[in-house]
Amino acid sequence: MTESKLLFRCPHCNEWTFEATPPDSRHSAFSFEEPLMSSFNGEARTQTIVCQNRKCRKPIVIYWYAPMEYFDRM
Repeated sequence: MTESKLLFRCPHCNEWTFEATPPDSRHSAFSFEEPLMSSFNGEARTQTIVCQNRKCRKPIVIYWYAPMEYFDRM
């Protein structure tokens, strides 16, 4: 299986770009804010990365989750 890296930009400074890989194929959706419990299956996993911009250096939390199908939410 090939790892699918995604390219992100720091949500705090909007200057530093970085790559992150989902923890597995099931947790394919992501958010910088904790997703609502009713919007995903199972558990959300978190990944914390520190911004490498000297002026920022804030922690970036990525929430990885398995999204629910549209009709499962109704």
